[in-house]
Amino acid sequence: MKVKELIEKLQTLDSEQTIACYTNDEGLRDNTGPVQIFEIVNIQEIDAESSRLEEGRGKPQLKFGKSSCSSKYVLLELTSDV
Repeated sequence: MKVKELIEKLQTLDSEQTIACYTNDEGLRDNTGPVQIFEIVNIQEIDAESSRLEEGRGKPQLKFGKSSCSSKYVLLELTSDV
């Protein structure tokens, strides 16, 4: 999702609502209980290089820092301490 798309979606909602995040990703979910809820702590723009563990099949990762291969990313910092 791009920043523009996120802004468009958020503008259709009540600006006083609390935002909660969740995932159905099996690698991040605890299948023994309810869906894990996260709260947004911070939003920032960073430089980073993206890659995947295990040559394209593994989980995506970012290596923070500016380099000849880096791009700009907007990061949402989350906490599960809601």
